[in-house]
Amino acid sequence: MMQQTTLNASSRAGSAVQLPAAAVRPVIKAAQRCVTRASLSSSSSASHPQQRCQTRQASQRQTLLSKRGQAQVCHAVILDGKLISRTEVPAFIQRDDMMDQLYRWTLMEGQEAGMRNFGAPMVITPQYQESSLWGFNIGIYREGIKLTDLGVQFDDDIVTKHEFVGKDERGMPLLEGRVDEIKGKHMEIWKLDSIPVDEDLRATIRSYCTALVSALNRYYAFGSVFVDDSQ
Repeated sequence: MMQQTTLNASSRAGSAVQLPAAAVRPVIKAAQRCVTRASLSSSSSASHPQQRCQTRQASQRQTLLSKRGQAQVCHAVILDGKLISRTEVPAFIQRDDMMDQLYRWTLMEGQEAGMRNFGAPMVITPQYQESSLWGFNIGIYREGIKLTDLGVQFDDDIVTKHEFVGKDERGMPLLEGRVDEIKGKHMEIWKLDSIPVDEDLRATIRSYCTALVSALNRYYAFGSVFVDDSQ
């Protein structure tokens, strides 16, 4: 008790107080741990903004690559499918315009009114290749369950397109001028899986394909699938 009083008095007077080594050692270690944590926290806070920025950029790049990779997959899904129909598209036809019109027509006739027009609800999904609309998939449903997928798309075959048509010495047509290679020689309709179909589903597929061919003929005749050719 007397020793504790003496230490307090000496501290108030400003004189140095010598503590035993056993009492000082834990205090020094605790101070060292505090300094280490403060140093790590300072360096971490200085680098975190840059790391977060790099993480966001990497995430955005990965998202774009994933979307781009998904968009370009247009033929890989038909490995187990069945070709329903194929027709050659003339070289002078603008592929992007034709497919865009067929896609919008299918949205109106199939996705918005598939039950009324073809006997089953439909969900339409666009398919892209090299940033161009290359086709679309048609999911056919019954009571909320997908029965099958159809695919409407161009193939990868090449057709040549000449700048103009001239005449040879006998007066016969002669392709002349610059030659361009056009990708997508045929337009195809695929059943994208090997699942067997019943009579109702077969009737739905037949009805849609017949209407699609009629829309394609209107495009060839009038330049638009939305023309009412009954008038």
